[in-house]
Amino acid sequence: MNLIQQSVQQITRENLKNYYDTEQSEDELFNMLQSNRLYMMKDRTLDFIKQISGKSGDSYNIRETGKFLSDLINELKIKYEIKEQICGQYNQIKLNNIKKE
Repeated sequence: MNLIQQSVQQITRENLKNYYDTEQSEDELFNMLQSNRLYMMKDRTLDFIKQISGKSGDSYNIRETGKFLSDLINELKIKYEIKEQICGQYNQIKLNNIKKE
């Protein structure tokens, strides 16, 4: 076995390990929720997975739930034309207040 084949096998093993790592899948879920400003939903989502499946979430269920929630959030943003302008408006108000001082 040459060096390239060994490297490919090692990367494959690491990717599989990462895919099945529950802690990493929870981090991915939290990052997705955080990017949508849903900071307090991680525990609630994990509790929901446990309630529905009857067991604590494994990496597959956590990732699939995260994908579903991400798709749902994106559809809501499109449907209601929600843009990042809310944050921009808040920052503009904040800047205006600083300039007044």
